[in-house]
Amino acid sequence: MKILAFLLIALSSDLFAAKLSELKPFQFEVLFTNPVCKTYNYNRPVITTSGKTLNSKPQNVYCKQADEEASVSRKNSPQYRLIEWISERSTKEIYLAYLSFSAKNVVNALCAAVKSGVKLKIVLDGDGKKLNRDAENLKKCHSSNLVEVTYRGSKGGLGYAHNKIMIVNPDSPMTKIVFSSGNMTSGSSTNHENLNFVTTTGKSYFAQAHKCAIDGMIEAGDTKKNFSSFMKNCRENIKTQPETDIKVFFSPVDGKAALNLVTEAGKNASLVEAMSHRFSGAIAELYKNLLEEQKSIRFILDDDIYWSATLNKDIGRNTRFEAYKIFNELVKKGMQTRFLETNQSVYQLQHNKFMIFTFNNHGAVFNGAGNFTTAAFTKNFENFYYIEIPSVVSTYKAQFKRYFEEMATKAEDMPRDYVLP
Repeated sequence: MKILAFLLIALSSDLFAAKLSELKPFQFEVLFTNPVCKTYNYNRPVITTSGKTLNSKPQNVYCKQADEEASVSRKNSPQYRLIEWISERSTKEIYLAYLSFSAKNVVNALCAAVKSGVKLKIVLDGDGKKLNRDAENLKKCHSSNLVEVTYRGSKGGLGYAHNKIMIVNPDSPMTKIVFSSGNMTSGSSTNHENLNFVTTTGKSYFAQAHKCAIDGMIEAGDTKKNFSSFMKNCRENIKTQPETDIKVFFSPVDGKAALNLVTEAGKNASLVEAMSHRFSGAIAELYKNLLEEQKSIRFILDDDIYWSATLNKDIGRNTRFEAYKIFNELVKKGMQTRFLETNQSVYQLQHNKFMIFTFNNHGAVFNGAGNFTTAAFTKNFENFYYIEIPSVVSTYKAQFKRYFEEMATKAEDMPRDYVLP
């Protein structure tokens, strides 16, 4: 009987859902880029829409490429932590999936890791005709075939390969996973981004589902149908159940489920706080409906959206059509909106994509790689998360407060003229 009881306990621990935060090991660290940048003065005094005089762009919001070194050298910077994980002696295998890949410090760290025998699998956006030079050059870092690079997206019913994932030592007792809003570019340095560093067991559903996603992109990512079939079979073979305090969604397979959960959360929340680079489609429609129900929404956008609407033309990577709808259907309907004044001339972006839902007695964060657009939930390869771990929620709330109150600019305090330092 004792043996039977032990087996039942062991079986239940494998099969029944638990909180990721209760598994061992567990660590969840959220790092925001929060770049360190000089103050950039205008060539002449600039007047705001409300008549105030400005002499400079907001410090540590508007940045240039020369600010990168100061931003990434801090021990609490996301890029510093990425390189630390890559360079650890315990690192034996790394999976990467990104839209774009060019961060020199990270590339150098990966090359050093490959030289020491670390296996590396990389999935990038593209048709394979135009190769990523930095990724391909990693193959030269070791004489053996330790580096595998795969290109996916934009065919077979698929959009961009837009994931942002790094897995260190998949399947091991201590697996480390990074998911982020930012690409492996300036998205880890001078863009305004969030990167999430999770340490867990490789037996967790969380870890195994991420491995399914990248393996699926490599082995069956040529069409939406094949990827969907692979993910279904792979996840059915995971013996553990999904954790209850963090739900994982991989588009295009799980896009509808993710949208349904966000819709439910929005309707039940007393306050929604959000940041996004692109914003349209089903979630924009949800926000429109929430505003009609007098729901309180606070939103921070890149100032490219402001200027696209003001000048009636595409600015940076935002479009005038998108901006027009945001202003006329959301801002004018009561959405409290502020803007991060980033540097359009070097494509420095407010690139965070997250929502914070405040309920009566708890909160939740929805975040991940994808913008809040239709394509992100229906066509692109994306990774999204719905997180109810209290420490994670409180970290996001504190950062949003900092953005909203200290770093972002109200519409009436925006420059009257479109000028850059």
